Amino acid sequence: MKNFPVFVFPVSLEFYLNARHTHKQLLTVYNPYDFSVNFKVLSTSPNKFTVIDPEGIIAPQSCIDIVVRYTQPSVSHCNVIEKFRITMYDKNTQQALGKRDIPTKLMEGEPVSISQDSMGDNFLPLSNRSAPAKQMEDHSKVICNHPSHYRDHQPVNIVAVAVSICCIAILLLPTHNEQVVKSQLPIWLHVGSNLKLVFAFVLGLVCMLVLRP
Repeated sequence: MKNFPVFVFPVSLEFYLNARHTHKQLLTVYNPYDFSVNFKVLSTSPNKFTVIDPEGIIAPQSCIDIVVRYTQPSVSHCNVIEKFRITMYDKNTQQALGKRDIPTKLMEGEPVSISQDSMGDNFLPLSNRSAPAKQMEDHSKVICNHPSHYRDHQPVNIVAVAVSICCIAILLLPTHNEQVVKSQLPIWLHVGSNLKLVFAFVLGLVCMLVLRP
């Protein structure tokens, strides 16, 4: 037999003598593998139980529900542990791949029901322990690191400032077609209108980068 794990839920079954609705329960067997498998259900006390479809095939990555009925509930059978064994087989070779034992027990009385209200009453507040002053200061520094606070302390982008100054200086230079006032600057410092538009656009981008919220 190979050692493939067999996944079954629940991992144990409890039947109650005075609760007839617990005499019928489900076992869900999972096949997480990429191939089909055969399964077979065995029991240590087959005269006490009835299993619907104790054998079958489980498709790849699928599951199947097995109905288990306790047919002989009596006081003499209470607190006696029985077992179901679920074995998986290779569909083609019929070689056993793995097995899983599910313990079962017939209990006296009825199951204890837990209501949602009683479950809600079990919630308790968490204790609020005061930390040392130094740790509180360090914590406040961390949580107060808001983006606006970060912008107030972040260093000035020197490259952006330098580019802005260059763009402003170029925009202040005379244009080639300016004839109203005779410029004292040499002709090679006269800038064309198209070039000034380019630098004005660059200046706008840099201003947005520096002054963004």
